Amino acid sequence: MLSLGKIDHIHVRVTDLAKAQNWYQRVLNLAPDSRYKHMQSGPHGVVMLMNSNGSVRLAISQEDKPVCEPGSVAFLVNGQDFLEWIDQLAGERVIDRAGQTVARDSVVDHQFFCSISFVDPFGNPFEIVSYDHTWLAGKLKLGNKPA
Repeated sequence: MLSLGKIDHIHVRVTDLAKAQNWYQRVLNLAPDSRYKHMQSGPHGVVMLMNSNGSVRLAISQEDKPVCEPGSVAFLVNGQDFLEWIDQLAGERVIDRAGQTVARDSVVDHQFFCSISFVDPFGNPFEIVSYDHTWLAGKLKLGNKPA
């Protein structure tokens, strides 16, 4: 039986490519992958952004009216990195779907994992997830805030 290996990249549509590149680099530390530079030209050019080890890639394209799907892209991290990501997002004044600035009290306790949700400046939803629940529950003093 065939099996999928891993996600290669996620397409994200935005209304301002330059603003998006700046935000993704500043907030998520994703930078353009020069191997995909040839894909940037054309009416629906794509800028491939990736993290430092190439395990996460987002294909950013500019559209007049991007379609934001109701689901979100979820990134997996360990517990310590989860705390650091919350602080990074809060420091950048990143907001969630309700328009509230992300903070440590924004963490959702799913009983065996924790998540923090946020949106980019174009409304595209993202989530950071950690399965280090027991460790995080102690650090964040989670009150089993329901999902």
